Amino acid sequence: MDTAVIWIPADIDPIEPAVAKCLDYSRRRGYRLEGIVRGPWESVSWMVTNREVDVVIIPVPACLPPAAMPRIEVADN
Repeated sequence: MDTAVIWIPADIDPIEPAVAKCLDYSRRRGYRLEGIVRGPWESVSWMVTNREVDVVIIPVPACLPPAAMPRIEVADN
């Protein structure tokens, strides 16, 4: 089972719809959710680099960081 973290950029407000979308996506994919990170990309990228999580879930494609890493998935239908 892959582990995942949800990343919600600090400029998304309100966060509730984005979090709900990502939680539903994680549940449907069967990921073991490690948590929700809100803040700059650097606050979550180290988790991927250090192999603490396999997947970063973001709410919409506009949230993709400039240098996206593998296994970033968009919870957008």
